[in-house]
Amino acid sequence: MSTAVAFFNNKGGVGKTTLACNYAAYEATLGRSVLIVDLDPQCNSTQLVLDDDQWDELYEDRSQSEGKTVMKVLRHFRAGESKLDESAVENVVTSRRFAVDVLPGHPSLSIFEDLLSEAWSGMKSGEPAGARKSMWLRTLRAQYEGAYDVIVVDASPSLGAINRTALVGSDSFVTPMAPDLFSLYALDNITTWFERWLGEYEHGRGGAKGQLDAIGYEFDLPNPLPIRHGYVGYTVQQYVSRSSGGAIRQTEAYEQHRREIPDRARALIKLSGLKGKADLGTVPNMFSMIPLAQSRHAPISGLGKDDGLRGAQFTQQERYAEQLDEVFTRLARRVARAARK
Repeated sequence: MSTAVAFFNNKGGVGKTTLACNYAAYEATLGRSVLIVDLDPQCNSTQLVLDDDQWDELYEDRSQSEGKTVMKVLRHFRAGESKLDESAVENVVTSRRFAVDVLPGHPSLSIFEDLLSEAWSGMKSGEPAGARKSMWLRTLRAQYEGAYDVIVVDASPSLGAINRTALVGSDSFVTPMAPDLFSLYALDNITTWFERWLGEYEHGRGGAKGQLDAIGYEFDLPNPLPIRHGYVGYTVQQYVSRSSGGAIRQTEAYEQHRREIPDRARALIKLSGLKGKADLGTVPNMFSMIPLAQSRHAPISGLGKDDGLRGAQFTQQERYAEQLDEVFTRLARRVARAARK
């Protein structure tokens, strides 16, 4: 099965989508086939990697849009069934600039929060139907077997049921961070949440597996879940320093939060058994390069003269691309290592 890595943090504004999509593009430059699964109802990944014409084709006709996106995968759930729509695997769209495929998100995905929450209640009670619904992403990955080397999952900034299934169905996850107080709180929240539902899964798995085996129904309920030991670390978004007398000086509050991240991540590191440093590196603050990349639906490394780069921006773009590649190289190694466990 392909390797699946989720980009996840329950705090927004940490550059999660930019990081996820540029990482997907990085993997593609290495010759790997990549699929982005957009599980954020805000659909930011879809909007970033697809151009305006592709976006309009997907969403302009609201009555048809669900059938062209990830919503089709889960449509049978709304009728009380626990199977996926197998034809939905054809809903992938190719990004011209990122050289990856994307399974588009949809704003209505949020309606599945309650359905997947109910399914999880069944899962932890040992009910087969709840287990099958909760494992939907792993089932979908199996349908793509052989088509992709890497699947990048862009999750929303929440601790909800959709994100739980995103992690249940992934092999590893990374937490993009910002050096601020609420990112520290987020690490605490993630650890508590992660530990709780891992225990719930392990408690319910035996009952669900027993019932499925009794009727000769083959269904994969891993023990343990790959994500149990799949935390691969965090990235830290660079903050903007202030200039005093022409010299850059540190913003002390942010620097203090940056120093606290390793300690606050320790519980999650211990829980997942991560070996080595969890810090994957600093993601540069790319200022105007981000909106330019968004408007051109291109990765940072792919921006050029035709996209509007001028003068010193070429040097900036090269520096940003090099910094991102350093982070992505470390991340790719961790992701590959987690997949082998």
